[in-house]
Amino acid sequence: MSCTVCCKVAKGDNTTELKPRCECVNECKMISFSPTISSGKLSPDIIFDNIPDSSDISEGFVAATETRHRVEVSLMMKTVKLLSDAVEAHRKMRYQINTDIVDAGTSWTSALSKLFTNLGEMIRGHIADSISLLSILSDVYTKHVNYLVTGLSTQLQDCDSLTAEVHAITIRAQSTTLSSTEVGRLQLLRNSLEYLQVTLDHFEPMLNAEARKSSLQLHYFPNPLHVDLCMALFQSVDKALKLHIQWLYSFIPTVSGANVSRVDDIVFTNMTIMRSLMEELSECLMSCEKELHNFEDELSSVQASTLEAAFKYEPPTTSLRRFIMDGSWLESITIQYIANEISKLELATALSTNGSEVLTSSDRLYSDLELSLFTKASNLIDQQETDIVSFYKELLQRVTALQSYMFANDTELEQFMRRISIWRMPIVNFQKSQVSVMLVSVDS
Repeated sequence: MSCTVCCKVAKGDNTTELKPRCECVNECKMISFSPTISSGKLSPDIIFDNIPDSSDISEGFVAATETRHRVEVSLMMKTVKLLSDAVEAHRKMRYQINTDIVDAGTSWTSALSKLFTNLGEMIRGHIADSISLLSILSDVYTKHVNYLVTGLSTQLQDCDSLTAEVHAITIRAQSTTLSSTEVGRLQLLRNSLEYLQVTLDHFEPMLNAEARKSSLQLHYFPNPLHVDLCMALFQSVDKALKLHIQWLYSFIPTVSGANVSRVDDIVFTNMTIMRSLMEELSECLMSCEKELHNFEDELSSVQASTLEAAFKYEPPTTSLRRFIMDGSWLESITIQYIANEISKLELATALSTNGSEVLTSSDRLYSDLELSLFTKASNLIDQQETDIVSFYKELLQRVTALQSYMFANDTELEQFMRRISIWRMPIVNFQKSQVSVMLVSVDS
């Protein structure tokens, strides 16, 4: 920009002549500098310090600079754009905070509460469905299976105890004549083992008959012999019984006389093996009932600790209020500058004084939100995700374990799991993009 400054020169006839003497404000009063002076010595502040005390010079320089920024469109628009961008960035952040944090209708807290409420209702519904399923399984087990497995398991335990007693009696029989009571215990074990073998022979046919009698027509009917190695154990116990019964028939007559005969070590080994097999078979037979009880306990536990419906959060009032005040101030000085109510220097001074505080307040507000809301929400979501995954994993494992007791063509439990809506739910991605603040600087 160029300007013409005219100086008044007095004449003898009391008139003044307007004579142009300089073309720039600074040329009205000249100061010469050495051509070797460094560029750092030519800054406005240094130059002002070297100019004699005369306020009109510095004021004129500032006025000329201000005029230049007002007249040259590119300089004016650059400043206006920077200010407008800063106001818009602050306004967007405020809108996002109002929408996501403050407004009850659209806030994160409302969304999280709705999410947890819906998840809680879904899980409670699945728990209710599982309890209904468990009720059916328990009813079938109680009516048709319980008395058979309990009766057989009790016999196995009784024979286990009697075998341990006979083990000790057999050891004494090698060194002394047995009493009639001891001989009676040997005979009792033989009779008990024979009765146990009859029970084993009839066990599976009776189970199959009960399955056909069930009102559910072979569905939901648990057969303990179907699971794991239960059938193999069943057959091993049957063989061990026959072997031991045969030995008892040959041994009992020998202990009634005066002659004491030595018992082979293999007999004691067979007793130990038979006892171990009977114990394992008893546990196998009762495993279905144990699964049902564990399933019930687990459902009761989860039902008592389902998801909370509400996510409580209070926005940081102090930092939010300061943030809103800063936004109003930023809009105000922008409007004043555009309306030419404040100069570029006054604008720069105001931004230099308060601009950093605007950014600091924004950062403080976001930090408060990050610590009090985002971190809390993230931790809560992670915890709920862990609990939900754990629940459905346990549910699937329980149902799969119970399925192993069912007949091969009975897919009712599998169909139950397929009907659970969790397998058809969309993936919930609750991540949130960070709010960013535009950094703006206005050159003075």
